Amino acid sequence: MISHLLMFMLMLVFMGTDPYILRHAHVYGSIAIGIASGLASLASFSSKIATALRGLRSEVGATLSSSLIFLASPLPLLGYYGFVSYMVLSNAAFAIMVVSTLVVVAEAVEPSKLGFHYALRGVLMSIGGIIGPFVGACLYSTMGLRGIALFQAISSLVMSSMAFGLKGFGVRPSTGLGFSKSWSLAYITSLFMASSFMIISTYLPPYQASLGITLAATSSYFSSRALGSLLGRFPGGMMFDKGLTLFFIPSLIMLLASLMASSALNLSSSALVGFLVGFSWGIASPMLLSLAAMESEKGKSMSLFVTGWDVANMVIVPIAGSLGSYDRSLQFSVIVSLISLISSSALSFHARRYLALRRS
Repeated sequence: MISHLLMFMLMLVFMGTDPYILRHAHVYGSIAIGIASGLASLASFSSKIATALRGLRSEVGATLSSSLIFLASPLPLLGYYGFVSYMVLSNAAFAIMVVSTLVVVAEAVEPSKLGFHYALRGVLMSIGGIIGPFVGACLYSTMGLRGIALFQAISSLVMSSMAFGLKGFGVRPSTGLGFSKSWSLAYITSLFMASSFMIISTYLPPYQASLGITLAATSSYFSSRALGSLLGRFPGGMMFDKGLTLFFIPSLIMLLASLMASSALNLSSSALVGFLVGFSWGIASPMLLSLAAMESEKGKSMSLFVTGWDVANMVIVPIAGSLGSYDRSLQFSVIVSLISLISSSALSFHARRYLALRRS
């Protein structure tokens, strides 16, 4: 599917560039990075809401996303305000592409195979995430931010050429906002799991840089995160397709990763935390996305469901940054992951009957 390949390319680009842009930005401080992340998610959130309410053809969304990546690519070279602008445009681009490709899967795949296809999509994204940090580390160590910018610009042109393979799908305009209880519990779980995921991924690179930890530790975190995500996708998708509603398992794994995050100060410990973070989300993602895709208005459901990442980045990640140190920011993820464990446990009890009714 073209939608799967586009998400592979998108993850290859972002995981090959964002970790090193964040590492380079450690001189701005945790509060400044948190503010930039919040503004970026505001742009992403707004684009998803607009898509849900006004509608968007998938091929138009993918082309627009590629164009925004191209425009954003040189901005980190321009200092803090360039970094903020980059974060805003790149997050908006990521959001538009995510919605455009998620809707294709929701509309094209029968309900009994949703878990498999969202798992396959996630596996390709994870492969891009594994390769990306190695590409980014090579470019950053040899050419600095200029190499990162060049890689983004070229990749965005390739993505743009693929965009029209998504013709025939898209989000239809909608005004109603009602959802099932299962959808709501899944949204809360996704929101707080995403918060833990992003707190660790946002503040660990500058924390390591501030302590003089080598670039290899940062790379090992992101590569291991992608590997864990890859290995978790098919188990999560298959569990959903077989009717197993064990939504609390990934939240438990995320809690363990959060407890270990502040101690991820060498290559091996950083890799372990990254693997746990990725494995947790790898299991959860196909299960939660497939549940959201079973709503009657699929475009609206998928567009609004993925705003959980933006709400997390607008609200919870800046709160973590406002605690005044990278170490405290990382420790805050423990509280957040506990909340996701509570909501996912409630979802595990409620979703079984809901899925049986929807599939019948």
